[in-house]
Amino acid sequence: MFQYSPESKKNDIDTMRLIILISSILLLQGCGSGNSTDDKSLSKLETPGVPASKSVLVELAEIKRGRIEEILDRSSSLQAENQVQVLARTQNPAVELFVEEGDQVAKGQILLRLENDRQKTDYDQAMIQLEKARIDFDNLENLYNQDLISETEYRNAKFTYNQAQLQSETAKRQLDYTEVRAPIKGTITSRTVKVGDQVSNGIPIFEIIDLESTVAIIYVPEQFIPKLKPNMEARLISSTLDNQEFPGFVKRISPIVESKGGVKVVVGVKELGALRPGMWVEVQLVLDANEDALLIPKQSIVYDNDQTFAFKTYTDTNGVVRVKRHLVVPKNADKIHIEPTEGFEVGDLIVIAGQSGLKDTSPIRELDEPDVGSLMSNDSIVQAKTNAIPASKQVPVQSVN
Repeated sequence: MFQYSPESKKNDIDTMRLIILISSILLLQGCGSGNSTDDKSLSKLETPGVPASKSVLVELAEIKRGRIEEILDRSSSLQAENQVQVLARTQNPAVELFVEEGDQVAKGQILLRLENDRQKTDYDQAMIQLEKARIDFDNLENLYNQDLISETEYRNAKFTYNQAQLQSETAKRQLDYTEVRAPIKGTITSRTVKVGDQVSNGIPIFEIIDLESTVAIIYVPEQFIPKLKPNMEARLISSTLDNQEFPGFVKRISPIVESKGGVKVVVGVKELGALRPGMWVEVQLVLDANEDALLIPKQSIVYDNDQTFAFKTYTDTNGVVRVKRHLVVPKNADKIHIEPTEGFEVGDLIVIAGQSGLKDTSPIRELDEPDVGSLMSNDSIVQAKTNAIPASKQVPVQSVN
């Protein structure tokens, strides 16, 4: 008689186990398809009409209200409106220097003294001549009032006196020129003379800049003219100073529109800080502002042709968080936010990162949130379906020894 070897017997047992397992699964599926209670239990695992898919990892932000501004961006180099070169007005050697570059000076302050021997002598002589002419004129005026001299003699005496006055004033002015004074308040930015140098008339020897008069000049397109107002808010941003912002204001608005760029607008600086003339800055004019605007971060925006969209979250009937793409029609915008005309409310959650892989109804999850769907293996799904069927309808699987 033919007998089974131990190995053949073991293979037959494994085959029978596989057949029983497959039959049990088919019976479970058949029982589950005809029971409404079982369908409800399984609905938590699948969303009707939506293919099962892995949750997309995203970052969400809540829509809030806040300030939004209508900004006009321009750029310009800073320049000082009060800037002068101090010229020598007489020719003499420099004998005493009072300031250096970087020093702040007041208007009328002495910067440099020149040798003044000749000018002082001329002035003293002029004052003596003036005093003599005054005495002579006073005497002749008394005689003229008594009709003791002619009118010609009186006029000649008055002319001589006037000439002496002019000569004394000229001598005084030349003497004053030997003391070089600051014509404005400001900071010494250049010095081209040192003690002992021969200073020539008309040669620049100092430069003074009033740093507080620093402005940026920009040109604004004419369509923005209705929104321009004196003293309106502005900001100056310097990339040299790590994009630090400095408060500014509209100081002057030109009454004409220039062909090369629009309306000339002079922007003043409220707090100069580390800004200096010659720096290149970005100028932001605040044309309008809304303190209670609905704000959507620009990070959330996705583009489709010429339209902009944002993905807003919702929870489906099975408790799964999904997204829906909504059209964003901007009412206002700045560098960070968009104020939409409609379609959004305070508290809505929108996707600000990870939206490139999203479609309508895509399930999502945030960072550190487990993806339940991706953790379920095929065996887990079979087990979940088995657990969803009442025990009375489960077919026991007998083990084969």
